[in-house]
Amino acid sequence: MEGTTSGVQINSTYGAPGSDPSIRIRGIGTVNGSSTPLYVVDGVPFGGNISDINPADIESISVLKDAASAALYGNRASNGVILISTRKGTSNKISFDLKINQGVYSRGIKEYKRTSPNQFMEASWQNLKNARMSAGDDAATAAQYATANLISEQLYLNIYNKPDDQLFDANGNLVSDAQILPGYADDLDWYSDAIRNGYRQEYSFSGNTANEKSNYYFSIGYLDEKGYVTNSDFNRISARTSMSFTPKKWFKAGINLSGTHQNSHATNGDSDAGYTNAFMYCRQIAPIYPVHLHNADGSYRLDALNNKQYDPGYYKDDEGVTISTRNQYVDRHVIWENELSTDKTIRNTLQGIAFADVKFLNDFTFTVKGDLNVRNSEQTSYDNATIGDGKGNNGRTKRVTYRYKNYTFQQQLNWNHVYGKHYIDVLAAHENYSNNYDYEYAFKTTETFAGKPNLSNFTDITSLTGYETDYRTESYLGRIRYNYAEKYNLEVSFRRDGSSRFSKQNRWGNFGSIGANWIISEEDFMQSVTWINSLKFRANYGQVGNDAGTEYYGYMGLYAGSQNANIGAYYLSQNEALDLKWETGEAYGIALEGRLFNRWNISLEYFDKRNKDLLFDVYLPLSAGATSTTSAQATIAKNLGTISNKGFEINTDIDIYRDKKWKVNFATNATFVKNKIVKLPEQNKDGIISGNYKIVEGKSRYEFFLPTYVGVDQLTGNSLYTLNLEDYFITLPDGSKLGNAEGTDISDNESLTSINGTYYTNNTTYALKEFHGSALPKVYGSFTGTVSYKSLTFSALFTYSLGGQTYDGVYRSLMTTGTSPGNFHSDIMNTWKAAPEGMSENSADRIWVDGIPQINSTMSANNNSASSRWLVSSDYLVVKNLTLSYRLPASFVKRLDLQGISVSANCENLWTFTARQGMNPQQSFGGSQYNYLVTPRVFSVGINIKL
Repeated sequence: MEGTTSGVQINSTYGAPGSDPSIRIRGIGTVNGSSTPLYVVDGVPFGGNISDINPADIESISVLKDAASAALYGNRASNGVILISTRKGTSNKISFDLKINQGVYSRGIKEYKRTSPNQFMEASWQNLKNARMSAGDDAATAAQYATANLISEQLYLNIYNKPDDQLFDANGNLVSDAQILPGYADDLDWYSDAIRNGYRQEYSFSGNTANEKSNYYFSIGYLDEKGYVTNSDFNRISARTSMSFTPKKWFKAGINLSGTHQNSHATNGDSDAGYTNAFMYCRQIAPIYPVHLHNADGSYRLDALNNKQYDPGYYKDDEGVTISTRNQYVDRHVIWENELSTDKTIRNTLQGIAFADVKFLNDFTFTVKGDLNVRNSEQTSYDNATIGDGKGNNGRTKRVTYRYKNYTFQQQLNWNHVYGKHYIDVLAAHENYSNNYDYEYAFKTTETFAGKPNLSNFTDITSLTGYETDYRTESYLGRIRYNYAEKYNLEVSFRRDGSSRFSKQNRWGNFGSIGANWIISEEDFMQSVTWINSLKFRANYGQVGNDAGTEYYGYMGLYAGSQNANIGAYYLSQNEALDLKWETGEAYGIALEGRLFNRWNISLEYFDKRNKDLLFDVYLPLSAGATSTTSAQATIAKNLGTISNKGFEINTDIDIYRDKKWKVNFATNATFVKNKIVKLPEQNKDGIISGNYKIVEGKSRYEFFLPTYVGVDQLTGNSLYTLNLEDYFITLPDGSKLGNAEGTDISDNESLTSINGTYYTNNTTYALKEFHGSALPKVYGSFTGTVSYKSLTFSALFTYSLGGQTYDGVYRSLMTTGTSPGNFHSDIMNTWKAAPEGMSENSADRIWVDGIPQINSTMSANNNSASSRWLVSSDYLVVKNLTLSYRLPASFVKRLDLQGISVSANCENLWTFTARQGMNPQQSFGGSQYNYLVTPRVFSVGINIKL
């Protein structure tokens, strides 16, 4: 959701006050499907993006994660439900609200520690010297070669005041009088031009009124954000109106309409290797390469109009000779490209909800509710012909159009009655849901006029395609709720869901739930226990269907369309799977919650959630027909496998101090969760390798399975890994075999090293892969402190996570060397350079456990291979939100003929504390790090005027 949730009340059963319910989950509910929760807006499943809703229109947010509550919302509720209620008319007189919010923001997490230009030069010299030694040179010859050839062979650019071959001493250190030429010194910080201080402004005006017969609410809002990455922005115009009428006691009807118009200019911030990704480019480019072109003396090389010119990696001198200026990212320039190219998306949304309630026979209510959500999104991207991706095509443009239409139609019959101390509520309901998606894609090259992204400006059609999908569900629901004496509550529900994703014989699934609670504090024996204000015990069990693990036409045998020599061509893309059926989410929980001493709220819950009949692709004989165009394999989807999440959740808040003027409150929550794969398909009993993870029974979904890194061999400077003796063996001098005698003999492999009787390898091909912990945290949560004095309130929200691990691929890339330059992490300056004095083959400390292997482009692939070396704790603590608010005195406001004025100052993501600077463990639930945009730090001030 863009913007803050200032003014939004968070009513979360499972989160402490102030916690963010959108990120609070209970583990992984599927292996192949989505873990996204269901958003329900005003009682209807919401099909749009959360950014389609103006936060000022939200009255409350509630989070449902227990089985009995979620079961009511059917097949899309298996990952939890987030209920959003929008504002309605409540005032008995016409009331208006004006909210103005202004803010600035920047990147909220510091950059990785990288080498300075001087450090980079010395590390690059060491890299080339060691590579020459690997090629056979002695140390002295290799050092001389590195000094003489580093610039000409690898870097291409010398920004120092010394000749190319006079920059280093014999040990590879820059000579003491080597200085960066003045012209270059101020032009090496790519981030300074690629990111900026962003600015956001938000305005919202709303009005409402209500009486016995009707209520009305309307709002209009405008949000404009200039992103902290240059040339990125987002703006949204939104409007909403809500009205309901009760002309008769037995009849009530209403309608809720909302719409938005959104414009955004995006940068490539979610593609790890994209050259227009500011974080990838600015992070990885060597720190000796300037943003602009320079002459040999360091001065700027100006164009005919005396303007600076961006550096594409080369230029032509006055004689027409091409001069190379860098050996990295030639013809790519993140700042230049993002200035000339565009990626714009226009999004329009319209949602309408209408309902009617008819009461009859005193205790019956019949409700009809309909929801229609229409969304249109048009993305236009343009790659210029001067620099970057579009240069080779003389410019190119892409137009992608998405059209969505979904509706929900509900009919509900409710009966409730009171018999003395008995209360019963019965609900019977029917629901239809339909989703239509239309996609069109056009790609053209060779522009006529520069900077014009219109399709008509391009002459060559590269691709023109489109398709349409339909998805429908139908559901029948029954629920009975019973209460006795306001102490005992029982709820039972049954739901029958049908999905178009499955064949007719398996289309329907039956799911039920039961929940109960006991208000212990209402018992007679508790009346004398005055320090317990309320105490409740609750328990629940339920099942929820999930069909998102397969595609819209998952059961069908499908052929994909293409063309060959301009003639239609079709190939098998999916085998028929008539046996596919619903995944089932099965969960139960028990909880105890209460209020003590009239100031302390506390709840403790145990939950166990198990998803079974998970959908997997199972391999078939190739004779069944290949279903892939990239590999010789045939697959079919099957319901196989079970995944489990269980743990505890603790929530508490306490008024530490309060009187007529002061109130000090502290709130915290913690979730302890354990994820485990319970069952896998028979053909996958040995586990499924998925990137850096192995999905195997008894382990979590994100269990790291990597070669085990041991340390650095202090005699050679190379990485050592545990040798895989399960698949290989070594013939020892006495003729015996070490390892699996039926495996492969690697006795003569050059990667082997014997240290004090134990064999290791420098090549991960022969290394033993082992489990190294899970990416999933053992506990996560938040804590909030709030201090109020009269009308002044200060609150601070902190979020945390403990116990998980992250595979830091960004750090790995910054620690890996090659023959082409790239920036390094500053840790590389602590690399192994030579064997310590007195070190021998049998030294007890020969293995440097925390060591960094030698910088050597020849050995880098092995020394820096994927392994447990790159795992780091994903523990974090974030100062998530600081808010100071003040409500002006009523006497002063009344003199202005207003109802109320409040002002606030807010800071989001002020500090993030992690195991490594620059790393963002919040980025990926699966424990991976990429060159993605980081969380923004936002400072904002606002005023709310109630007329």
